[in-house]
Amino acid sequence: MRLVFAPHEHEEYSVVRDRLLNAVLARSRRRGREVDPALVAAALDYKHGVDGRLGHWTRAHIADALAVWFPRTVAVADSDWAEIPAALHALVGLLAERDHLDARAAPVSELHAQVDDSTPALFDALADERNYDLGKFWGVQMMRHGVDKADVLAVQRFLEQARSGELNIDRDVLEFITREEAARRAEAERDPSPGLGPVLLPTAAELVTAAENSVALDQLRAFTRWVRAGRRLTKDGRLWLRDALALADSLGLDQFYRDTARTADDLPEISLLMHWARQARLVRIVHRRLVPVKSATPLLHRPIELWRRAFEALGSLGEHFGGSNVFGSPSLFSMSLGDAFPMLWLNLYSAAGGPVPVELFHRLVREAVNEQFGCVVDDLAGDVEQRLWRRDVTALLDALELLGAVELEESFDHAHLAELAERDDPDPTVVSLTPMGLWACHQMLTEQGVHTPLVGELADEDIEFVCVRMSAVRTEVAEAELAAWVAARDSRTAAHELSRFLRRTDEPKHRDLALYALARTGEGGREVTRRLEARGGRPGGPRPANWLGAGRTPPAGARAR
Repeated sequence: MRLVFAPHEHEEYSVVRDRLLNAVLARSRRRGREVDPALVAAALDYKHGVDGRLGHWTRAHIADALAVWFPRTVAVADSDWAEIPAALHALVGLLAERDHLDARAAPVSELHAQVDDSTPALFDALADERNYDLGKFWGVQMMRHGVDKADVLAVQRFLEQARSGELNIDRDVLEFITREEAARRAEAERDPSPGLGPVLLPTAAELVTAAENSVALDQLRAFTRWVRAGRRLTKDGRLWLRDALALADSLGLDQFYRDTARTADDLPEISLLMHWARQARLVRIVHRRLVPVKSATPLLHRPIELWRRAFEALGSLGEHFGGSNVFGSPSLFSMSLGDAFPMLWLNLYSAAGGPVPVELFHRLVREAVNEQFGCVVDDLAGDVEQRLWRRDVTALLDALELLGAVELEESFDHAHLAELAERDDPDPTVVSLTPMGLWACHQMLTEQGVHTPLVGELADEDIEFVCVRMSAVRTEVAEAELAAWVAARDSRTAAHELSRFLRRTDEPKHRDLALYALARTGEGGREVTRRLEARGGRPGGPRPANWLGAGRTPPAGARAR
């Protein structure tokens, strides 16, 4: 039986909750102690909401459930308050009896003791209606007034009577609860938890090598050195065409635009390079002359620092991507690039280096633009505007690929992309972070105060929690995390925990991960494997062909561009 669930795995959790609930009820009946099934289910719901770990109970969890969560959310008749601690006792007893409490849970005797210790606090909190949330407040009021919550008409009549003042409802308590609930919602919005998984970061030597191999960095250095003592600009701040053409020729850029260019803006690669260098504070304009920034000169010889500055500058280039002005107006995407850029990086970082469809980003950008401008973009500008910002997104991704921050591939999963795009001609591109891009994003998120775990931070966790978290990440990240988990304990202890988990789990992916970890425990692991095989045949079932020793595999139907 599986006992750890991600927040979105509601159906999987519901199946296990029903199995555990039936087991608790059967155990209680055998002991001659009936328990309220709704309260047992509520205790499991509490744990699923807190961390998704049904077998990980500590004294703090018991205290929080009884003193805060049950009083706030679960409507119970005054005469049935004692049923709540009885339900917790029954659940803890079943988990201990089935060996479902994980390795980091408190001893069962301490959990039962905490139920008893927290019962007075439970009763005190239940007695004060200001501890309720709005849902429970109205649920208790209906219970006291004999309203059947399954009767829609009866509930509607009750609410109308409550609003009109016909019923005795404590308005001061209701106002207090409403304020508290609004404050909790505001706090949750201020502190969103992205729940990022661990990543493998490149070494310092790998960072230096990646920065030195960056094509964009070579071009930015060459542009900065080309400026030298200064280059005259036109009245509107452009490079003179002859200078721009000479630079394009020396750098091998804008080969398709040189013959038809009438101004420097007609050379999109040179134009982007100039604005990029300015935004990265490598050059600046002084009295209609483009001159180098003297303090940035040493930076040209520090590849990692220069790369980081160039990376950060991309988020501020705005309408300078691809020259997307039409009839004198910039596209909505370029106007919103400052908001879209962090959105892109958070989604890419969440994939820990795995591929993400560009169409997902297009969709997020469209929603962000709709919210920012208070309109439906399709109604405002139609398909022309969508094509504009798609061109801007492409220009942004091309610049990031030139810098060495992302890799672009092509997917042939047309149906999935069309669904994301809500159109029949989706962008086939998928994008993934390079190790250098992963490092830069990790730096940015850390500086913003976001917790960005690294491989090894789960080493002290229970093995099922590790397997659930690692089941959706890249192969090399999962292997490194499991290796760190095994190394954090002696081989015999690791083998024991793994064998205990393997006897219980029926999830193929989790078994494969546990068996990989078991193989790293040495002789103790081999002994456990032999016992498992002798007891019930194959211990893990077929393993994916690319699992052990494999690198990142592209998505189905993908090929390198």
